[in-house]
Amino acid sequence: RYTKHMSIEIGHHDIDEHHEELFALDVMLDKAVSTCRRTEIEPIIEFLEHYSVDHFKEEEDLMKDNEYMGLALHESEHRMFRNFVLEIRRLFDDKAPITHVIFKIRKLIDQLTVHIRTVDIGIKDLI
Repeated sequence: RYTKHMSIEIGHHDIDEHHEELFALDVMLDKAVSTCRRTEIEPIIEFLEHYSVDHFKEEEDLMKDNEYMGLALHESEHRMFRNFVLEIRRLFDDKAPITHVIFKIRKLIDQLTVHIRTVDIGIKDLI
């Protein structure tokens, strides 16, 4: 188990595992940076595409089931992140310089990390 970020576990096994997978993208992204190969970037984008749909839905369903008051904020931030992932995909598909794509991915991962530490942590009270 990836333990670097255990202090921000919310106590829901699946959601915590998803968060750990996101943090593990750092390693994949570092490898992509060192090679600057498009083939190293595609799996990261695919992960982010699935994450921004599946993981966000799971979080939002948990909040709905528990009538969580912060749901609207979460949904708003999740929409912003999904749009960011769409922008990354568009840049990649349009053959933008790979350094631009890598920069956008790093920025997204950093913003998602802040979201987990400051917004998702509020779900902890639901578990």
